[in-house]
Amino acid sequence: MITHPFAESGITNLRQELKLLLDPDEADSVAGALGRYMPPQESGIVSVYFDSSSGALARRAASTPEDCVKVRTKAYAPDRSAEQGRVVLELKRERARITSKQRLWIRPGEVPDTIASALAPTFGALAPVFATSYRRRVYQATPNWRVTMDDRLTFHRASWSLFADDAPPWHGGLGPAIGDEPRVVLELKFGPEGLPRWLAQLGWSRATTYSKFAAAVGHGAQGRSTGA
Repeated sequence: MITHPFAESGITNLRQELKLLLDPDEADSVAGALGRYMPPQESGIVSVYFDSSSGALARRAASTPEDCVKVRTKAYAPDRSAEQGRVVLELKRERARITSKQRLWIRPGEVPDTIASALAPTFGALAPVFATSYRRRVYQATPNWRVTMDDRLTFHRASWSLFADDAPPWHGGLGPAIGDEPRVVLELKFGPEGLPRWLAQLGWSRATTYSKFAAAVGHGAQGRSTGA
């Protein structure tokens, strides 16, 4: 059984991270091996990414994914917040495969003012640009390492309308997809204690710099170039 707070433990807030892209059959094999440690906890997740009008954060995520900053909000289904109807506002920093996060659970309608007061002084005026929607399976049996497996990943355009008081829930409330990712995104997150040997070997041999944010930007640019 998973006994650690969902997405709020130390391994979430500061860790080393490896990302892999697996074909569905490969992912099924890995899921079977992980299932011997613990059953997964499953959620639907919608992430909304923010950027300045210059696209500085998107360019950095695409050009130097190993050294970038992402500002995003996440909504979970089922709702994982302590109070129903909240989303998590997240500042994620990645450098040399070390990831740190600052997170704040707030209501969607509070996001614009919070970003303006807390983040705009550093990053300039920010606005929603893209959203991703996916299924996440979480495997975590100890505080020392955590595996997430994301599939059914689709990319969408985003705007401030998602944060209006009368906006529908994000799950099922996004606009048409501008693209999708047929592969499964596997993320290995671990502290100094490391990973089980077989999982470490898989991670270091297949590690990639894939970014959902950069992929969404790429699909958005492709859609504009084709007139979609």
